[in-house]
Amino acid sequence: MRTRASRDRLWSIVDDVSLIPAYHAEVGRVDLLSGRSTRAVGVKYRCTILEGRKGSCVEEVVDCVPGERFSTAFPEDSWGMSEMLRGFIVDTVLVPHGDDETDVVLEAYYEPVGWKMRLLNALVLRRLMARRALRTMEGAKRLAEAT
Repeated sequence: MRTRASRDRLWSIVDDVSLIPAYHAEVGRVDLLSGRSTRAVGVKYRCTILEGRKGSCVEEVVDCVPGERFSTAFPEDSWGMSEMLRGFIVDTVLVPHGDDETDVVLEAYYEPVGWKMRLLNALVLRRLMARRALRTMEGAKRLAEAT
């Protein structure tokens, strides 16, 4: 997704995990488990969803090149998804286009556990997760372009 914002501007938003509720429509609160609000390898935080399907997930930064990209793992959650989707990691890459535009690229990797999850993934889950990722990117885009 292309944003009308510099890579530095966009990075200032996605690097600060305390800003996640400002662009992720479902996340109402972020708890800094590592005591740090910016991304670096090993930083952990809990995203809590306060409405709808309430619950939380712990996210951990497993790779980070400041200003360019980061990878986030999801080692635990209150819904049981971490047990149904093995090795769930999302790569986020910011690709500059000139000084004032940046593409945001998200790629998710996971392995559904068992035949039921493989079937559910093929029929519903993959598209549901893609729509959720798109809404999150659109939120970050709105925030980056608004200021």
